[in-house]
Amino acid sequence: MKKLILASAISAAFVGGFAQAQEATPAEHVVTYNLGVTSDYVFRGISQSRNRPAFSGGVDYSHTPTGLYAGTWVSTISWIDDSYSADKLTNSASRPRTPYEQDFYAGIKFGDTAGLNFDVGTIYYYYPRNKLHTSLGTPGLKANTNEVYGKIAYGPVYFKASYAIGDAIWVSNKSGSYYLDLGADVPVMDGLVLNAHVGRFVFKQDTTVLTSTAYNYSDWKIGVTKDFGNGLSGALAATGTNASETMWNFQNTGYLGDTKGIVTLTKTF
Repeated sequence: MKKLILASAISAAFVGGFAQAQEATPAEHVVTYNLGVTSDYVFRGISQSRNRPAFSGGVDYSHTPTGLYAGTWVSTISWIDDSYSADKLTNSASRPRTPYEQDFYAGIKFGDTAGLNFDVGTIYYYYPRNKLHTSLGTPGLKANTNEVYGKIAYGPVYFKASYAIGDAIWVSNKSGSYYLDLGADVPVMDGLVLNAHVGRFVFKQDTTVLTSTAYNYSDWKIGVTKDFGNGLSGALAATGTNASETMWNFQNTGYLGDTKGIVTLTKTF
Protein backbone atom coordinates (compact mmCIF):
# COMPACT_ATOMS: atom_id res chain seq x y z
CA MET A 1 0.00 0.00 0.00
CA LYS A 2 1.48 3.18 -1.08
CA LYS A 3 2.04 6.28 0.90
CA LEU A 4 1.37 7.34 -2.27
CA ILE A 5 2.96 4.97 -1.74
CA LEU A 6 6.37 3.51 -1.25
CA ALA A 7 7.14 5.27 2.03
CA SER A 8 6.62 8.81 3.20
CA ALA A 9 10.35 9.19 3.75
CA ILE A 10 11.00 9.22 -0.01
CA SER A 11 8.09 11.41 -1.06
CA ALA A 12 10.29 14.48 -1.38
CA ALA A 13 12.63 12.62 -3.70
CA PHE A 14 9.73 11.56 -5.92
CA VAL A 15 8.49 15.14 -6.11
CA GLY A 16 11.95 16.39 -6.94
CA GLY A 17 12.42 13.86 -9.73
CA PHE A 18 8.95 14.57 -11.06
CA ALA A 19 9.59 18.31 -11.11
CA GLN A 20 12.83 17.79 -13.01
CA ALA A 21 10.97 15.75 -15.60
CA GLN A 22 8.46 18.57 -16.00
CA GLU A 23 11.21 21.15 -16.47
CA ALA A 24 12.99 19.02 -19.05
CA THR A 25 9.80 18.24 -20.99
CA PRO A 26 7.94 21.26 -22.38
CA ALA A 27 5.00 19.08 -23.48
CA GLU A 28 1.73 19.29 -21.55
CA HIS A 29 1.60 15.51 -21.10
CA VAL A 30 4.40 14.10 -18.93
CA VAL A 31 5.00 10.41 -18.20
CA THR A 32 7.57 9.23 -15.67
CA TYR A 33 8.58 5.77 -14.48
CA ASN A 34 10.08 4.58 -11.21
CA LEU A 35 11.79 1.47 -9.88
CA GLY A 36 12.57 0.90 -6.24
CA VAL A 37 14.04 -1.48 -3.70
CA THR A 38 13.60 -1.18 0.06
CA SER A 39 14.84 -3.17 3.03
CA ASP A 40 11.24 -3.34 4.32
CA TYR A 41 7.99 -2.18 2.71
CA VAL A 42 6.28 -0.33 5.57
CA PHE A 43 2.82 1.18 5.09
CA ARG A 44 1.43 3.35 7.87
CA GLY A 45 3.93 1.87 10.28
CA ILE A 46 3.16 -1.82 9.56
CA SER A 47 5.48 -4.04 7.52
CA GLN A 48 3.87 -5.40 4.36
CA SER A 49 6.83 -7.63 3.50
CA ARG A 50 7.47 -9.55 6.72
CA ASN A 51 10.36 -7.24 7.73
CA ARG A 52 12.15 -8.26 4.53
CA PRO A 53 13.17 -6.46 1.32
CA ALA A 54 10.56 -5.52 -1.28
CA PHE A 55 10.77 -4.45 -4.92
CA SER A 56 8.51 -1.95 -6.64
CA GLY A 57 7.84 -0.16 -9.89
CA GLY A 58 5.34 2.34 -11.23
CA VAL A 59 4.32 4.76 -13.93
CA ASP A 60 2.87 8.25 -13.49
CA TYR A 61 1.11 10.60 -15.90
CA SER A 62 0.52 14.32 -15.35
CA HIS A 63 -1.12 17.07 -17.32
CA THR A 64 0.94 20.17 -16.60
CA PRO A 65 -1.56 23.04 -17.08
CA THR A 66 -4.45 21.45 -15.22
CA GLY A 67 -2.60 19.55 -12.48
CA LEU A 68 -4.45 16.33 -13.29
CA TYR A 69 -2.51 13.13 -12.67
CA ALA A 70 -2.94 9.36 -12.70
CA GLY A 71 -0.72 6.37 -12.16
CA THR A 72 -0.19 2.85 -10.98
CA TRP A 73 2.38 1.31 -8.65
CA VAL A 74 3.25 -2.31 -7.83
CA SER A 75 5.19 -3.77 -4.90
CA THR A 76 5.98 -7.23 -3.63
CA ILE A 77 4.22 -8.09 -0.34
CA SER A 78 3.68 -11.05 1.97
CA TRP A 79 1.10 -9.94 4.57
CA ILE A 80 -1.90 -11.60 2.89
CA ASP A 81 -0.19 -14.97 2.61
CA ASP A 82 1.03 -14.51 6.18
CA SER A 83 -2.57 -14.11 7.39
CA TYR A 84 -3.40 -17.71 6.50
CA SER A 85 -3.10 -20.64 8.83
CA ALA A 86 -0.50 -23.31 8.11
CA ASP A 87 -3.05 -25.84 6.84
CA LYS A 88 -4.45 -23.38 4.30
CA LEU A 89 -0.96 -22.50 3.11
CA THR A 90 -0.29 -26.16 2.33
CA ASN A 91 -3.70 -26.72 0.72
CA SER A 92 -3.37 -25.75 -2.95
CA ALA A 93 -7.11 -25.06 -3.25
CA SER A 94 -7.09 -22.38 -0.56
CA ARG A 95 -3.63 -20.86 -0.99
CA PRO A 96 -3.97 -17.11 -1.55
CA ARG A 97 -1.00 -16.71 -3.93
CA THR A 98 -0.95 -12.94 -3.50
CA PRO A 99 2.72 -11.98 -3.84
CA TYR A 100 2.14 -8.37 -4.85
CA GLU A 101 -0.03 -5.30 -4.40
CA GLN A 102 -1.06 -2.94 -7.19
CA ASP A 103 -2.33 0.56 -6.59
CA PHE A 104 -4.29 2.70 -9.05
CA TYR A 105 -4.68 6.39 -8.31
CA ALA A 106 -5.80 9.67 -9.88
CA GLY A 107 -6.34 13.21 -8.73
CA ILE A 108 -5.60 16.87 -9.20
CA LYS A 109 -2.97 19.17 -7.69
CA PHE A 110 -3.27 22.92 -7.52
CA GLY A 111 -1.86 25.81 -5.54
CA ASP A 112 -0.94 29.47 -5.41
CA THR A 113 2.19 31.59 -5.52
CA ALA A 114 2.13 31.99 -1.73
CA GLY A 115 3.18 28.35 -1.31
CA LEU A 116 -0.21 26.90 -0.39
CA ASN A 117 -0.81 23.67 -2.32
CA PHE A 118 -3.65 21.16 -2.50
CA ASP A 119 -3.94 17.56 -3.69
CA VAL A 120 -7.30 15.76 -3.97
CA GLY A 121 -7.72 12.26 -5.37
CA THR A 122 -8.61 8.62 -4.99
CA ILE A 123 -6.60 5.41 -4.74
CA TYR A 124 -7.58 1.76 -5.15
CA TYR A 125 -5.49 -0.91 -3.42
CA TYR A 126 -5.70 -4.19 -5.34
CA TYR A 127 -4.49 -7.61 -4.15
CA PRO A 128 -4.98 -10.29 -6.83
CA ARG A 129 -6.58 -13.57 -5.77
CA ASN A 130 -6.77 -12.62 -2.10
CA LYS A 131 -9.08 -14.91 -0.10
CA LEU A 132 -9.15 -13.39 3.34
CA HIS A 133 -12.68 -14.69 3.90
CA THR A 134 -11.40 -18.28 3.71
CA SER A 135 -8.67 -17.55 6.24
CA LEU A 136 -10.55 -15.36 8.73
CA GLY A 137 -13.97 -17.01 8.35
CA THR A 138 -15.86 -13.86 7.32
CA PRO A 139 -17.78 -14.08 4.02
CA GLY A 140 -17.16 -11.10 1.77
CA LEU A 141 -14.07 -9.84 3.64
CA LYS A 142 -11.49 -8.62 1.13
CA ALA A 143 -8.11 -6.98 1.20
CA ASN A 144 -8.96 -4.72 -1.76
CA THR A 145 -10.14 -1.26 -0.81
CA ASN A 146 -10.73 2.21 -2.18
CA GLU A 147 -9.83 5.47 -0.45
CA VAL A 148 -10.34 9.15 -1.21
CA TYR A 149 -7.84 11.65 0.10
CA GLY A 150 -7.18 15.35 0.48
CA LYS A 151 -3.86 16.99 1.21
CA ILE A 152 -2.95 20.58 2.05
CA ALA A 153 0.64 21.78 2.18
CA TYR A 154 2.24 25.07 3.08
CA GLY A 155 5.93 25.17 2.35
CA PRO A 156 7.47 21.93 3.67
CA VAL A 157 4.61 21.12 6.08
CA TYR A 158 1.57 19.08 5.02
CA PHE A 159 -1.58 17.49 6.38
CA LYS A 160 -3.35 14.63 4.59
CA ALA A 161 -6.58 12.79 5.38
CA SER A 162 -7.53 9.47 3.74
CA TYR A 163 -11.02 7.99 4.04
CA ALA A 164 -12.07 4.45 3.06
CA ILE A 165 -15.15 4.31 0.82
CA GLY A 166 -14.80 0.59 0.13
CA ASP A 167 -13.71 -2.42 2.18
CA ALA A 168 -11.28 -1.06 4.73
CA ILE A 169 -7.75 -2.40 4.70
CA TRP A 170 -6.81 -5.45 6.79
CA VAL A 171 -9.28 -5.84 9.61
CA SER A 172 -12.63 -4.22 8.86
CA ASN A 173 -15.03 -4.86 5.99
CA LYS A 174 -16.83 -1.55 6.46
CA SER A 175 -16.16 1.78 4.81
CA GLY A 176 -15.55 4.69 7.13
CA SER A 177 -12.05 3.90 8.36
CA TYR A 178 -9.67 6.83 8.04
CA TYR A 179 -6.01 7.78 8.33
CA LEU A 180 -4.62 11.19 9.34
CA ASP A 181 -1.09 12.15 8.31
CA LEU A 182 0.87 15.19 9.52
CA GLY A 183 4.41 15.66 8.26
CA ALA A 184 7.13 17.82 6.81
CA ASP A 185 9.82 17.47 4.13
CA VAL A 186 12.42 20.08 5.00
CA PRO A 187 15.44 20.79 2.75
CA VAL A 188 18.55 20.99 4.94
CA MET A 189 21.16 21.35 2.18
CA ASP A 190 21.48 20.88 -1.56
CA GLY A 191 19.99 17.49 -2.47
CA LEU A 192 19.25 16.48 1.14
CA VAL A 193 15.77 16.57 2.69
CA LEU A 194 14.72 15.82 6.27
CA ASN A 195 11.45 13.84 6.42
CA ALA A 196 9.23 13.66 9.52
CA HIS A 197 5.73 12.22 9.92
CA VAL A 198 3.14 11.18 12.51
CA GLY A 199 -0.10 9.39 11.62
CA ARG A 200 -3.25 7.98 13.18
CA PHE A 201 -5.21 5.02 11.77
CA VAL A 202 -8.82 4.67 13.02
CA PHE A 203 -10.89 1.68 11.92
CA LYS A 204 -14.64 1.66 11.52
CA GLN A 205 -16.16 -0.63 14.13
CA ASP A 206 -18.07 -3.64 12.85
CA THR A 207 -20.33 -6.06 14.72
CA THR A 208 -18.80 -9.15 13.09
CA VAL A 209 -15.14 -8.32 12.44
CA LEU A 210 -14.09 -5.32 14.48
CA THR A 211 -15.89 -4.91 17.78
CA SER A 212 -13.53 -2.60 19.66
CA THR A 213 -11.05 0.20 19.14
CA ALA A 214 -8.10 -2.07 19.87
CA TYR A 215 -6.97 -2.07 16.23
CA ASN A 216 -6.59 1.72 16.16
CA TYR A 217 -3.02 2.96 16.41
CA SER A 218 -0.58 5.80 15.76
CA ASP A 219 2.67 5.63 13.83
CA TRP A 220 5.72 7.84 13.27
CA LYS A 221 8.65 8.14 10.94
CA ILE A 222 11.78 10.28 10.73
CA GLY A 223 14.51 10.11 8.14
CA VAL A 224 16.43 11.77 5.33
CA THR A 225 16.22 11.61 1.53
CA LYS A 226 19.25 12.18 -0.67
CA ASP A 227 19.02 13.12 -4.36
CA PHE A 228 22.06 11.66 -6.13
CA GLY A 229 21.11 13.14 -9.50
CA ASN A 230 20.03 11.51 -12.77
CA GLY A 231 16.78 10.37 -11.16
CA LEU A 232 18.48 8.29 -8.45
CA SER A 233 17.54 8.92 -4.81
CA GLY A 234 18.12 7.16 -1.53
CA ALA A 235 16.34 7.30 1.82
CA LEU A 236 17.19 6.28 5.36
CA ALA A 237 14.40 6.28 7.94
CA ALA A 238 13.31 5.00 11.33
CA THR A 239 9.67 4.09 11.88
CA GLY A 240 7.47 2.67 14.61
CA THR A 241 3.94 2.38 16.02
CA ASN A 242 2.00 1.92 19.23
CA ALA A 243 -0.16 -0.76 17.55
CA SER A 244 -1.37 -3.53 19.84
CA GLU A 245 1.00 -6.51 19.77
CA THR A 246 -2.00 -8.76 20.34
CA MET A 247 -4.24 -7.36 17.60
CA TRP A 248 -1.47 -6.83 15.03
CA ASN A 249 0.17 -10.24 15.41
CA PHE A 250 0.09 -12.18 12.15
CA GLN A 251 -0.27 -15.95 12.31
CA ASN A 252 2.98 -16.75 10.51
CA THR A 253 5.19 -13.75 11.27
CA GLY A 254 4.37 -12.28 14.64
CA TYR A 255 4.22 -8.55 15.36
CA LEU A 256 5.02 -6.27 12.41
CA GLY A 257 4.52 -2.82 13.93
CA ASP A 258 7.76 -2.60 15.89
CA THR A 259 10.41 0.12 15.62
CA LYS A 260 12.82 -0.48 12.74
CA GLY A 261 15.19 1.17 10.30
CA ILE A 262 14.51 1.26 6.55
CA VAL A 263 16.86 1.86 3.62
CA THR A 264 15.38 2.62 0.18
CA LEU A 265 16.77 3.29 -3.30
CA THR A 266 14.59 4.69 -6.09
CA LYS A 267 15.28 5.39 -9.75
CA THR A 268 12.96 7.76 -11.61
CA PHE A 269 13.18 8.20 -15.37
